[in-house]
Amino acid sequence: MTRRFRSTQARPWDRGHEFGSTHAEQVGASVAAYQRLFDRAAGSVVDLDHWGTLALERITAAAPALAEEIAGIADGSGLPVTAVAAINARTEVLAAVGSATPSECSTVVRLRNGAPPVSVQAWDWFAELADLWLVWEIPHDDGHLTTTVTEYGIVGKIGVNDRGLGVHFNILHHTGDGNGIGVPVHVLARAVLDESRDLNHALVRLAQAEVSASTSLTLVASTGGESAAVSVELNPGGIGYALPDPDGLLVHTNHFLSSPANLHDKELRDGPDTVIRFDMLRRRLAGRPDVDAPAVVEAMTSHLLGGGATCCHVDPTLPESTRFETLATVSLDVENGTLTAHSGGPCTIPADFAAPTKENIVLKLKRIDNMDILTRDVDALVEFYHGVLGLPFHLPYEKDEEWAAIDMGNVTLYIFKSEVGEHAPRRTAVNPDNAPGYDSIAFEVDSLDEAVAALDGRVEWVDERIQWKHPSGTWYQYRPFFDPDGNMLYVTEPHIVGAGA
Repeated sequence: MTRRFRSTQARPWDRGHEFGSTHAEQVGASVAAYQRLFDRAAGSVVDLDHWGTLALERITAAAPALAEEIAGIADGSGLPVTAVAAINARTEVLAAVGSATPSECSTVVRLRNGAPPVSVQAWDWFAELADLWLVWEIPHDDGHLTTTVTEYGIVGKIGVNDRGLGVHFNILHHTGDGNGIGVPVHVLARAVLDESRDLNHALVRLAQAEVSASTSLTLVASTGGESAAVSVELNPGGIGYALPDPDGLLVHTNHFLSSPANLHDKELRDGPDTVIRFDMLRRRLAGRPDVDAPAVVEAMTSHLLGGGATCCHVDPTLPESTRFETLATVSLDVENGTLTAHSGGPCTIPADFAAPTKENIVLKLKRIDNMDILTRDVDALVEFYHGVLGLPFHLPYEKDEEWAAIDMGNVTLYIFKSEVGEHAPRRTAVNPDNAPGYDSIAFEVDSLDEAVAALDGRVEWVDERIQWKHPSGTWYQYRPFFDPDGNMLYVTEPHIVGAGA
């Protein structure tokens, strides 16, 4: 079963705290599982605090918002922040302690003329982590959305945003890996989705990153009827790029495709199945005009290589600590900013996998842009909102045109003339006393005392100061007042648990 979680908090620390408190058991299990993996790789007990401290320094410098989110996850789950930072740098820690990790992932992208790109990945990893991943939907305070398939406590991996960009993730191995802790590649994958305005912005972001563990981040972009894809091969020696073939097919497994990094590739000795997976997928899909997500899944449904196959299953003859499998098969819908994640390998997927459905489409609502008030006296409301409350005009006010646009911060209030019917009855501050419908507008202030003092004698107050507290500890104090037409407004002083931490 694929688990999904959608954050309700937009500030990084608050979002992390919500995630950590909601999934405290799973985050704790992830940390414990990686402690075991690190210890086995090193042959001794690994100091999570040491590596987590190094990782947190790198994350803070490269992606401060995600460092705040990681701190929130740690606080919410009751774990040391260094423990959560360490699992976000799990690829870097494994490289540093000398691990030869299993080959991880096969990615296929097919660009198509006149249609959105096909973008599918089989994610292979340790079987003991099979129950410790989810799909995390992350709304941002600017209205944008990031969706990622990731592990509990790790901020990102495979994913897509609502600006026409997707990311696939394939581990690589370079002779220069493991020298300290560079920018964690999982953090980079998430940062690209959160921050990038377009494909070029993402490429520049990755090109500037100094890493200590090699990884291919395959970027897929689709907007305005155009699409592109490129595998960005990050490694300690620099950066390389792999592009689709002339038919738009891009395949990536776990070896370098670019030079000179391919001359320092460790995977060709430690995991040679990568070249067979690459060749099989390319031969099965090259030159075909009918490549869609089900066709890619069919091509990935191969068990020829056993434990190194594109569809990988647990080998029961191996010790539990060395068993790995395809944990998830993921299809990105880059054009619509969403993804489909199936728990298990390609051979377990139904035939209609990743077919466009209404449930897969994310409505791209960004924010409230404007609100309208109808009034018999436009000038009186302009004098109140502009003159008394001090709000600026969003557009120049021309009195004779009998409308106005007032800038209320992140929302525009439009005031229009109307002489039809009677104004709705005045509202009260007691919700059960009011008829259904829109109720009020609230303005956030730093100090309710100062706001009340500034408005006293200039507005008609509806009620005295009111306080409301939520069991979480969040609380508000506010006071309602009327505009000249009897529309109810508030000045409110919020106190949000975790805000600014």
